[in-house]
Amino acid sequence: MIFSKSKYLIFLSLMILAIFISYFNFDRTISMFFIEHANIFKHLGKKASMLGESHWYLTIGVLGALYFAFIDKNRPYMHRFLFLIYVNIFSGLISLILKLLFGRLRPWKLENGENRFGFLSSQNPDYTFAENISYQIDMLMQNSTHYTSFPSGHTTTIFAVFTYMSILFPRFIYLWLSIALLGASSRILANDHFLSDVFAGIIVGTISTLFIYSKIKEKIDKNY
Repeated sequence: MIFSKSKYLIFLSLMILAIFISYFNFDRTISMFFIEHANIFKHLGKKASMLGESHWYLTIGVLGALYFAFIDKNRPYMHRFLFLIYVNIFSGLISLILKLLFGRLRPWKLENGENRFGFLSSQNPDYTFAENISYQIDMLMQNSTHYTSFPSGHTTTIFAVFTYMSILFPRFIYLWLSIALLGASSRILANDHFLSDVFAGIIVGTISTLFIYSKIKEKIDKNY
């Protein structure tokens, strides 16, 4: 499951286009709907969000790698579990760096009449570039959780795992995709992310995993 360069570009182009369309047309409206109906959707969203928590996959990866390294010695299987560890760590780091660079306000900032939307750098249009950078750093240091919406980290994780599972077990790709979409959409239901944050998470999770796979493909596929 390695894309050609042209397919990478098509995928990236379509997803980036989806991000822009969503940001300018749908993000606020969709989030306001789920804010207004939080009593119906938020609990479900929080529960389903567990699918995007990376510690589950890191634990499985570590236990599996140790088992096949020292007990039932099988290097291809060991590398498969190491692959799971790599994609979670790598995609997670990329996601974290992007969150801090973009500094996007969470949907929470639309609640209770606050009505704040967008990125920290756009909150003070009269500021100079240097002042906006300083403001973003200050706000992130005060409460980074409120200003790290883009991309969705949970979506990054669930699509990294989706891509991982699709590489190893392509016959069940629609099952993996269904689970991934459930996990990603839960972030909107839980009012923790905008739709465009989810699109960005899909990009980071998918591309990160394909990149790692391209580097260790021979170790994973050996003797199969």
